[in-house]
Amino acid sequence: MVASSFQADTVFKGANIITVDPNTPHAQALAMKDGKFVGVGSDSDIEGLIGPGTNIQDMRGKTIVPGFIDAHIHVLSSGTRHVMAADCDQRSIAEIQSALRERVDSASRGQWIQGFKFDDTKTQENRFLDKDDLDAVSDELPIMVSHRAGHVYYLNSVALELSGYHNESEDPAGGRLGRKPDTGELNGVLYERAAEPAQEMVPEVTAEVRRHGLKTICGMLTAAGLTSVHDARVSNLELNTYQEGHDNGDLSLRVYMLMGHPHFPALRDAGVKTGFGDDRLRIGGIKMVSDGAIAARTAYLSEPYVDSDDHGILTMTPEETETAVMEMHQAGFQVAIHANGDLAIDMVLNAYEKAQRENPRNDPRHRIEHCTLVNPDILSRMNKLGTVATPFCTYVYYHGEKMGFYGEDRLEWMFAQRSFIDSGVVSTGATDYPPGPFEPLMGIQSCVTRTDMNGKLWGASQRISVEEALRLYTQNGAYASFEEDIKGSIEVGKLADLVVLSHDITTVDPFAIIDIPIEQTVIGGRAVYEG
Repeated sequence: MVASSFQADTVFKGANIITVDPNTPHAQALAMKDGKFVGVGSDSDIEGLIGPGTNIQDMRGKTIVPGFIDAHIHVLSSGTRHVMAADCDQRSIAEIQSALRERVDSASRGQWIQGFKFDDTKTQENRFLDKDDLDAVSDELPIMVSHRAGHVYYLNSVALELSGYHNESEDPAGGRLGRKPDTGELNGVLYERAAEPAQEMVPEVTAEVRRHGLKTICGMLTAAGLTSVHDARVSNLELNTYQEGHDNGDLSLRVYMLMGHPHFPALRDAGVKTGFGDDRLRIGGIKMVSDGAIAARTAYLSEPYVDSDDHGILTMTPEETETAVMEMHQAGFQVAIHANGDLAIDMVLNAYEKAQRENPRNDPRHRIEHCTLVNPDILSRMNKLGTVATPFCTYVYYHGEKMGFYGEDRLEWMFAQRSFIDSGVVSTGATDYPPGPFEPLMGIQSCVTRTDMNGKLWGASQRISVEEALRLYTQNGAYASFEEDIKGSIEVGKLADLVVLSHDITTVDPFAIIDIPIEQTVIGGRAVYEG
């Protein structure tokens, strides 16, 4: 299909184009002008759009798909942590201590030392850090390390004391203090909202670090084929950095910002609501957190974790949830609440149902972030409400060693892409990076094979086709941000966002999808990455 007979800026010919457009699922050529697709069809269909100034690229049979969309990922905050925190994604506690010591050696007096991406089940010791591990790094500077999943934090003795905690401290609402089993002494582990006092003590990230972080993370994500992201908890200062990056060209990605709940009153009072912005940077929903994490094993479950009596942690009460949802719903915002366990999801759905019943809105598209453990009743209620799910897509592949905490039977209802599709619930491609690796091809392979990196199959009933997985990462991601009319497929008039793959994702061995090289990422008709 061709828009009209004018000269395109760029034409790709001789390609295998998977458009994700049900009306024209495959094409051979496309044309782009002023950041949009102006022609999609055969090589001969596009000839009329070629002029003296057109950049013509012979793709030699390479595969082109729409730009990938990650509908739940921590973007700017991850970028800043890559700049200022120690990378604790190491395979032994000694290596983690070494990475933290490098930060200590260059730190000034009183400076907080931070680490991120610690993953207990991927260390040789296969255990959490404790304050003794971190005291061995420094007994003078405060240290705080976050689990890869977030939700669990590890402090040394100095940081514990600065946070106001001591051995007689009681568990705060929505949180838990870790203790040594033999003595009851605090062990330095803070769960969920128990970490808030420490987080408030950490100095604010500077504007310069945020700028550096934005450039860093944009480069990482575009190299993986991502063209649009839904940043899953944006602060007012991060909003400033995004706006600055938008103005000066540092923001190469398209960003749909899920604003942190503390900023809701100011946005509401300013007359802003979901959708404000443009196709590069847009205000999205309001983000809240109702329970714990899957990788950190704090999600709030109806049945306890395997070989345990622990059901996880609920971080909001039903009353808090209903009140907050009603206020945001009435103000015209999309609501996006993190809920992993089935009990947390049930609580969130109760609030969504009440808000819609008492104040009906046309197509609010409220979201459940992660929506990990479901059941037939949850699926039916989500379908009736039009609630969008953003499940973890890379977890089965990357976090397979943690799936045993849930058990094989329960995995048949977790990360339930097959059930979402069959129940008519719109679900997306999402990774929650840093908790899950951000590479879309890993997410697609994980959804298609449901097999971890060691070859173990988890939840076989939830496997989906490659074509279905592509829709999660394209059309459905666009739908989750009310942008399905402007992106998510390769169609005339839509934004010219695409990814060039070296091989056809629909014909390679499904277990080799993760290894397909990304050859080019194009956003708005401009190459932002070339491999």
